[in-house]
Amino acid sequence: MWRSSYLRTFMLVSLLLAFVPLLASLYKGRVVDEQGHALAYATIYLKQSPVLGTAANPDGYFMLDVDADSSSLVVLSCIGYATEELPLYEFAQSDAVVTLSEQPILLTPTTVEAKKTRQSKRKKKAAILHEIYVQLQAEYPSQPIQYSVVSDVRMDAKNSPWGMEQMIGDVIHIPSSDITLPDSIQFMGRYCKRYCDSLVREHADRLLGGEQDSKRQYLAQSIDSGTIVHRKIWEMSQIDKSALLDLSDELSRWTMTKPDAKHALLTYTRRRDFFLGIVKVVESQNLLVDYAASLQTYMQDIHVKLFLPFSIRVKDSDLEWLNLLNMDDERIEKFRLKKADFTIHFETQYTHHGGLLVPKQKNVLVEGWLEDKNKVQLPCQFRGIQNITKVQTDNVQPLSTYSKRSKVVRVTVPIY
Repeated sequence: MWRSSYLRTFMLVSLLLAFVPLLASLYKGRVVDEQGHALAYATIYLKQSPVLGTAANPDGYFMLDVDADSSSLVVLSCIGYATEELPLYEFAQSDAVVTLSEQPILLTPTTVEAKKTRQSKRKKKAAILHEIYVQLQAEYPSQPIQYSVVSDVRMDAKNSPWGMEQMIGDVIHIPSSDITLPDSIQFMGRYCKRYCDSLVREHADRLLGGEQDSKRQYLAQSIDSGTIVHRKIWEMSQIDKSALLDLSDELSRWTMTKPDAKHALLTYTRRRDFFLGIVKVVESQNLLVDYAASLQTYMQDIHVKLFLPFSIRVKDSDLEWLNLLNMDDERIEKFRLKKADFTIHFETQYTHHGGLLVPKQKNVLVEGWLEDKNKVQLPCQFRGIQNITKVQTDNVQPLSTYSKRSKVVRVTVPIY
């Protein structure tokens, strides 16, 4: 009798223990900012296997269904915020909330040394720019280098998430032996997750439901975005050493400040007008360096303003794309472009790997608006963030023709 009862108890406990891993494979949480506001479409993935991941819904909630050791690190990322890494067991309870600290992509420097003469400032700027250039020559990789990348891209319209794509892939960076020529960048996507909100999906399907637009849908699904969007983020946020050498001759366009005791910030600014002032462009490049003149952050900002003396009618075939960005119930039937105002920001944060200067994170932010002749504005925002998860310097070979042509595995993941 006692033995039979013991056996039943043992079997019950064994069954419960067998189901524990299954019950523990679903992890939940919420991602918010320091004010407690939801961070929609923040990305969450396992550091050791970025393919295993998800994105937060518009309210910041997420569910991560993985079969991994509870001590595995989870990466939580969102552009404009510091990336966090936490063990998986932190999300075993559904009320787990993670706060990401704001990480401004624009530095606000404080001016120092105002009492020094203009000539001494000029000499100091020239000396530091030369030192930065020499240090770049010494630390910049001269041999092929490979990066494993998790690249997130999202669109917003009127502060509402429009779409989100995450690409897991590899970048082969082959530095040019000639400083006047650009480096060779090869991006190979391995896995692509496209997140979508059900309401956004319905809105897009309704707008792109015609026979002609079905071709566009097919095109959007078939293009290799690893060579179009994600690769461009990497390339555009890459420092141009030859351009830096040229810009260093224009000392009057440079300003130097010190955000803190250990860093110096050098900023190059240039304003240009095109077509008799119809297009105005303000461009700035920012170099944040440490006390050894080693690059910490490279930033580039481009502000473009367009003011047409007459409005230009947007083609009917392009109105669908404006309606996708609009995200309103009321459809745009016609749009005559009169004004546009956009700011483009690129930022690369650097670190050292085996004595080499390598990127650890790249950011891009494009935000602005279009305005028609009736002063109706259509705002939109594009964000991208690339986290480097692995750096390889030994035996790196360029991608083969077959590898570059291989299709990226794509999945559509609904946001719950």
